[in-house]
Amino acid sequence: MIYQYALLGFLGGVARASVGLLKAMRKNEEIHWGYTTVTIISSGIIGSAAGILLDSDPKLSLVAGYVGTDVLEGFYKIIFKKAPIPHLPTRK
Repeated sequence: MIYQYALLGFLGGVARASVGLLKAMRKNEEIHWGYTTVTIISSGIIGSAAGILLDSDPKLSLVAGYVGTDVLEGFYKIIFKKAPIPHLPTRK
């Protein structure tokens, strides 16, 4: 049963990485295939771990793989300042 959750999490992670790849292709951005391959594989591994941790429902494992990869990508962008963090409006 644990393999099922790991596989579903892996598929969720790969789906997330594939969405990013499709976005880049649609925008005609240059694609670095070595980086893309590592991203897809690591997304699958992260997704597998998330799927195993949230093993109460197969659908939840699939979603955990997708979202877990998205969260890590967000942390990467924050740490390496790849995207600006919007400031909250201040009250006067």
